[in-house]
Amino acid sequence: MRIREYRDEDEMQWVRCRTIAFLDCSYWDDIKRKKDKFKGFSISLVAEEQGKVIGFIDAEMDSEDVSCSRHGERNAVVWNLGVLPEYRKLSVAKKLWEETKRRLLAENIHYCEVWTQEDIPANSFYRRMGFSLEKEHSWLRCYSQGQQCASLLNEKIGDIYRPEQLIFNAPISRREELKDICCRIDEVRLYSLRF
Repeated sequence: MRIREYRDEDEMQWVRCRTIAFLDCSYWDDIKRKKDKFKGFSISLVAEEQGKVIGFIDAEMDSEDVSCSRHGERNAVVWNLGVLPEYRKLSVAKKLWEETKRRLLAENIHYCEVWTQEDIPANSFYRRMGFSLEKEHSWLRCYSQGQQCASLLNEKIGDIYRPEQLIFNAPISRREELKDICCRIDEVRLYSLRF
């Protein structure tokens, strides 16, 4: 296995790898048909085994979406990280992160954030890599369907017909209140690391 820079010709393998890697986690429905493009300078790496993309990481540097950006500190955010299931437990994600971290340090970046959900393997991985949970920045992504969805909509919306699904964000403090009107609730968590 080798870690290398992503190339444009990797796009279909990247999409396939991301789709399969996310199938057994709470991001299973975050399907992409093209690789993300970032506004800022980014690091995009793939792990390759015998010509096959088996893992990936994308980190954007100096992102406006990172909490420290408003303080003028250089930063990065990991937007995508995944490994095909059959290659997990072989340190592929760790090697991808270590190479990304090395490249961030070369750019004089010493702070990185990543957003994830409640998936135990992902949370455990980020903690093992030294990231700390920023609990005060966590929030809920809520999914409502059918009648429950219709009951959440405000009358000010005007004429619409039978909404089938509503996805919205809410504070964690509302989890108990929302559990009966949502078919799915994911806690979105922020992890950060200074290095």
